[in-house]
Amino acid sequence: MSTTLDAPTLSNRQQFYNRLTPHHLAPLWEVLKGLVPAEPKSKAVPYQWKYNEIRPLLMESGELLTAEEAERRALVLENPAFPGQSRTTSTMYAAIQLIIPGEAAPAHRHTASALRFMLEGEGAFTIVGGERTTMRRGDFVITPAWAFHDHGKCST
Repeated sequence: MSTTLDAPTLSNRQQFYNRLTPHHLAPLWEVLKGLVPAEPKSKAVPYQWKYNEIRPLLMESGELLTAEEAERRALVLENPAFPGQSRTTSTMYAAIQLIIPGEAAPAHRHTASALRFMLEGEGAFTIVGGERTTMRRGDFVITPAWAFHDHGKCST
C-alpha cells in the first residue's frame, strides 16, 4: 500500500523526528525493512581455503616468530569480502593455529564459544577450567564461552 502524503503531514512528521534525535531515538517504522529483511543477506562471499596451500605458510610462521611473540600463532581465514577485519563470515572468526612442541599459549578467555578441530599432530592439549584434555588428529573440542583455557603441546 503506497500513500502519498501532503506537505503539512510530511512537515509535521519531520519536526517530530527532529525532536526524537536529542533523545537518541529513531522511528522503527522508517527503518524496519532494512533491520528485519525477509531473508538473510550475508556480505560474505564464498571462498575455499585449501589446507595443502595454507599448511606451508603456517609452518613458515613457526620459523619466523616465537609463540611468545605471537601469543597465539594462527592464520585467520579471512573472507575476501572483509579484508583487514579478521572475519570468516559476518558472525564467525576462524583460524588455523600452529603449536610447536614445548610451547603453550597463555590462559585466556573470550565471550564466544570456541570450537577446535585437530587437523594433524599428537601431544597437543587444552586446559579448560583446570581440566587438561589431550587433543589428537581428528578430535573436536568445544570450549564454553567465557571459560579460561590455554593450549599447548608436550615437548616431545
